[in-house]
Amino acid sequence: MTEREMLEAAARARGMHVLAEGEPWPSECEGWFFKEVDGRAYLWNLDGPARPWNPRHCGEQAMDLAAALRISVEHNHPADNHPWVSASVDGYTPTPERACFGFMEDVPDESQRADRMRLAILRCAAAQALAMGAETAENGSKTAGNGVDAGFHRGRGVAPKEQA
Repeated sequence: MTEREMLEAAARARGMHVLAEGEPWPSECEGWFFKEVDGRAYLWNLDGPARPWNPRHCGEQAMDLAAALRISVEHNHPADNHPWVSASVDGYTPTPERACFGFMEDVPDESQRADRMRLAILRCAAAQALAMGAETAENGSKTAGNGVDAGFHRGRGVAPKEQA
């Protein structure tokens, strides 16, 4: 999944209206559109002063996203030889339809811990949006998975790249 896809999915999970390419701007100015600035992906809203949104690059937005979606963040013990950070959310009930989503990122250097934490939060939020789509697929019925890979995932400690 590209950073743009993760960003848009996380925004949908949070309830933000992400405008599709060519979609007209809503009169109530509550739409968000994608724009890349200085090589970084952002969603923008022009309600008042233009404001970018990307919890991958903004700690405050990442913490707001984690709080809104009830995402838990956990770090390795300082004495561990393999540093990591994880973001996860438990389903409301212990059934296959509402599984736990967890994303672990390796921390190659302690100076990158905050960045890896924000990435884990964004990945976890994006997975929630995909799961929400799977649960309300065809005829509004809930499905178990429907292509959504629930479970714990380990990242490679590298930032996602936009695919050409």
